[in-house]
Order: sequence, then structure tokens, then C-alpha cells
Amino acid sequence: MSFCLQGRPGSITGYIGLMGGKNTVISRSSAASTAFRIPDVAAGGALRLIGISVRNGSTSGLGGGIQNAGTLLLNKVVLSGNTAGNGGGLANLTGATANVIQTVFDGNTTTGVGGGGIINSGSLALLGSSFSGNTAPINGGALNTQATGTSRIVQSVFERNVSGGLGGGISNLGTTSLDGTLVRLNRGSGGGGIATGNNNVTLSMSIVSNNIPDNCSPLNTIRGCVN
Repeated sequence: MSFCLQGRPGSITGYIGLMGGKNTVISRSSAASTAFRIPDVAAGGALRLIGISVRNGSTSGLGGGIQNAGTLLLNKVVLSGNTAGNGGGLANLTGATANVIQTVFDGNTTTGVGGGGIINSGSLALLGSSFSGNTAPINGGALNTQATGTSRIVQSVFERNVSGGLGGGISNLGTTSLDGTLVRLNRGSGGGGIATGNNNVTLSMSIVSNNIPDNCSPLNTIRGCVN
């Protein structure tokens, strides 16, 4: 089942839960005359998506696929082909909470700072999720954690993401932890796997390997990451 939106939907201010199946898609129609993201969760609002693909959202601002200022749960969701100024797939704003489970971020793009898959300024938990083919012109091909953001990543995979700047896979200015996670085959100008502006990145039972031009930047900033 596919739902193609011709115009921008309103912001979610209450609680909405949507459950789909293998072929359930919500997308911005190719015939739409204006650019818009798909769901927009306001502060105090809550959105729960299960088994739904979110595709082709577009905005010059934050969150091409989804912008969250409230509470967000994604379970077995696919975000693909979304474009934004920052956070191609998802923008999780300051003070917001996002829990992302078994979700795929594929082929999302930014035109601004970064976070081809996600830009996070709030509280983000990723479990069993994958990022591939996401791109950003500056920092964080897949994930960009801003200074106010905390990103906890468990049993997830980042591969073949590209940044024109630092952090082909992951860029961090806040706090980021990786547990049982694989970061490989990503590319950036430095920190092909992970780039950080502080000492707040931790690795536990995680592998960062075969990234271009190096695995982590700055050198020796992230304990356990070997270039």
C-alpha cells in the first residue's frame, strides 16, 4: 500500500501511531509542486511508526523525511531518498527524544552542514539499525550529533556513507557511544569512519575499519579506534 502526498501535512501535536506492513509506503509525490518533509512532530507531540517506509521528503530546513521536536519511535521503518538542508532522513531537535529500532537509512542527502541519515541535537537511541549510501557535503555522511545531542548506538551498521568534510560515517560534537556496532567502508576528508570535536565518543565491542582516508579523526582521540 502506498500513500503519495501532494501537499505538506500538518504538524503532529497529539499522539499518532501508524502500523504498516512490508510494502507500506508514505512518500512525497513526484508531482508535488512544493518541497516538504513527511511527518513533522511538534514539541509535546508523539509519533510511533512501525513497518512503514518514508520516502522522497524534501526541505531546505531540517529533516527531509521526519522532523522531531517531541517523542518519536521508529520500528522496522525505512527512510530513503529524503533530502534536507540538515538531517536528510531525520532531524531530532534539542529536547526531543527518538528511539529507532531495526530501521534502515538508505540514500538520504543533505545540502547543508550534515547528517545525511540523521542530525541529532536531542536524545537518540539506535538499536539494530543500518545506514548506507547517505551523503552530506560537510560533516557526518550518516549521523551528525550536535553539541546538545546524545547518540547511543547499539548493534548497528554504518557502511558506504560519504561526507565531503569530516566523518564519512559519524560526526560528533556532543556525546556518542557505540556498542556492538560496525563502521566500515565510509569516506570523508578526515575521520572516514568517525570524526569528533571532543573526547566524548566511546567504543564497546565495536569495529571501525577500512574507512577512507582513515578510521577516526583526530588521531588517538577515540580509544580503541586504530587507523
